[in-house]
Amino acid sequence: MGLTRWWLTLLVVLATLVVAALGWWLAGREKAATDAVLVAHTRRLTRLPAYRAAVARQRARLLGLGALIALVVLPIAVAAGRPGTTETIDPEKNNRDIMLCLDVSGSMYRTDKAVLEDFAEIVKNFRGERIGLVLWNNRAVTAFPLTDDYDLVEEQLTGYADGFSLFGGGEYDPTSGTFNERILASSLSGDGLASCVYNFDHIDQKRPRAIIPGTDNEVHGSGVYTIDEAATLAKERNVRVYGLNPAPVHGANHTELSAATEKTGGRTRGLDRAGATDEVTSNIDELEAARLPDVAPVHVRTDLPTIWLSPGLLGLIGLYPLLWWWRR
Repeated sequence: MGLTRWWLTLLVVLATLVVAALGWWLAGREKAATDAVLVAHTRRLTRLPAYRAAVARQRARLLGLGALIALVVLPIAVAAGRPGTTETIDPEKNNRDIMLCLDVSGSMYRTDKAVLEDFAEIVKNFRGERIGLVLWNNRAVTAFPLTDDYDLVEEQLTGYADGFSLFGGGEYDPTSGTFNERILASSLSGDGLASCVYNFDHIDQKRPRAIIPGTDNEVHGSGVYTIDEAATLAKERNVRVYGLNPAPVHGANHTELSAATEKTGGRTRGLDRAGATDEVTSNIDELEAARLPDVAPVHVRTDLPTIWLSPGLLGLIGLYPLLWWWRR
């Protein structure tokens, strides 16, 4: 929180101190101008317990009155300085949609927990983007649609990651609904990637869109789309694909996946390669940001006068009865 007009706050405080000092000086001058009556042996009077108690009560009243005046003046002075918060919004990031796609077939079961944990690390570097998650085997399930609720994203990713632990017990079952026993196929990467492409909304809007699939591309059987056809669909819809592959990077499956992602303008990284998630994040920041025109960050200021005016108003309410009692 900061003050836009800090000088006005300082001016109000200084003016209050000047008025108080001037009032004190005038009161003392008026008192000195009155005729004084000299009385001898007053020390005995000032030593009386009743006199000292009266002086203590008077000092307490003065301190209370001063504190109440400060309670009124200081919050009002701060409110005059226009307190508030400033937030910087990056229009580019607020226009990005990123879909996380995870292959939950049997060949990926041992590494899916690590992929989800990597997804969680990647998401931590994003602010403002909408994030979604699709899980697939021989059929795709939307775990959660595109959202900018990062608390929900973190909760879901953690819950699904725990579902791949050795003894299970996660909050969510990551394989539920992803396998149809009537379909004699598994790990249909092409269908999974195509499902991720179709999960983007507002297709008529020009928004940078990216897919991060975690798959070993070990396909068994055939589906509606091959991985190449799904990549073509992504390219037609201006979606870039950045793959994470836990399988050996020199195998045919990795080569096929790499070719598909590069077809869209993206890349594939081996999951066991050091810094793979950082590279994916960097690629998205560099390549996706370049797809939008340069837009200056927007600074949004929110005024917060209420939290300062409230104690000032309460102080005023308490000050008037006290002054009336004082005059009595």
